[in-house]
Amino acid sequence: MKNMLIQIRSGTMMNMDTNLAVKLAQAALDKGYGVRIFGYGEGVTLIKNGQDPKRFPNVGKETKEMLGKGLEVVVCETCCKARGIARGEEVEGTKIGSLTNDMSRFVAESDRMVTIAR
Repeated sequence: MKNMLIQIRSGTMMNMDTNLAVKLAQAALDKGYGVRIFGYGEGVTLIKNGQDPKRFPNVGKETKEMLGKGLEVVVCETCCKARGIARGEEVEGTKIGSLTNDMSRFVAESDRMVTIAR
């Protein structure tokens, strides 16, 4: 199986970048890819549980639905701490992890990598 890594560095309410990442992940899963998303910088907001946007898609809800289909989502712990996101506040099934351990492993194991940032 081929693997795709999507690195997201934009926040969920900044623009539609996280929605794009989630849609890209779904399309890749549909094509049989193993898909991982790594959130860095503002991208860590993707995993914040309890988001209830009125004018944007609920990417947390969409992400949770894809976790059962093989999506793996990890975000940078240092970036979370800087933004006040604590362990236990993440969408169930996602992980607060490490740039050095998780991101480097994802890069090494991926056939394709896409970075979405502003």
